[in-house]
Amino acid sequence: MAGTIQTPQPNGDAPSRRGIYFLTHPRSASNLFQTMMSKQPGYQNSGYKLFDAGFATLAQLEQGKVSEMLEEEREKLYEMFRTAFGKLEDELDDCAKNGKQAFIKEHTLFLSAPDKISSSAYPGDNPPLLTVYRRNEPHDANTIYTNPTSVPDSFLLSLQPIFIIRHPILMFPSMLRTQKGWRPDPHPSSPYCRIFLNLRHSRALYDWYLEHGASADIMPRVIDADDIMLNPAAERQLCEQTGLHADNVQYEWDERKIETPRQARFLGTISASRGIKPGLEAKGKSLEEEREKWVQEFGEEDAEDLARFVNDAMEDYKYLHSKRTTGDLVEA
Repeated sequence: MAGTIQTPQPNGDAPSRRGIYFLTHPRSASNLFQTMMSKQPGYQNSGYKLFDAGFATLAQLEQGKVSEMLEEEREKLYEMFRTAFGKLEDELDDCAKNGKQAFIKEHTLFLSAPDKISSSAYPGDNPPLLTVYRRNEPHDANTIYTNPTSVPDSFLLSLQPIFIIRHPILMFPSMLRTQKGWRPDPHPSSPYCRIFLNLRHSRALYDWYLEHGASADIMPRVIDADDIMLNPAAERQLCEQTGLHADNVQYEWDERKIETPRQARFLGTISASRGIKPGLEAKGKSLEEEREKWVQEFGEEDAEDLARFVNDAMEDYKYLHSKRTTGDLVEA
């Protein structure tokens, strides 16, 4: 799909070519976007290096606060995050060895270590601080941490961030459905689920990039799931803004076999598709109508909780939505 930039967007020029940090939220159509970008020339695709450490922390939240764990058990959890961050650096080293840029996907929440996630789930909890360092930097007090995650500023500023958002009216119930497939009787108000039923971590990190990114020639970018499905011009403009190649965006692909039932819960839609499926966008949906469907699917109490979480998340969603790449300056 050919496209022509008509007028420059403020801060719209692509930075000098660098790796992409694709910052996601569960059920945000991130697998669709990653599939569409899977054949970008010169990029090495990877992701979820912090995934296992993050979900181990979420499992702990069901048992209680991280500060209340036995010291030995807490240290095991902390070591999982340190090891995962090391694997993230290994991936960047491998990209450099192969002469490629990284295209790394990560849930934004999982950039926070167990101490920060616990404090978010249980306000007032104050576990021992976990600090990680880049292997090529001194392990001392000179390492700068002004960002809201647990990784150093220098790491975040080494990659071009792309945030994906999706309307909570679709994202949150979808998250609950996937949990019901492999967790016993999950509810929106449980510590495990409610930590994901907001967009505050994405907004906080986006705002940090706005404040600190200019020093590294970085402008954070936002793409909405509806635009991925309905607006090729937005995808094209996003490529122009981030150094990706618009002509290599994929709109058709082969079906894939998923190896495990758990993976199938998260990847079933994209793995069974050969392209963008119609009817999965949020456009035209209302909270009142969706809540009635949730009552039938989840029961009255969970439907009420879901509606409350969706309503509470709308301020952050609307804010990030206002910052998204729209494609208005591109002819698709």
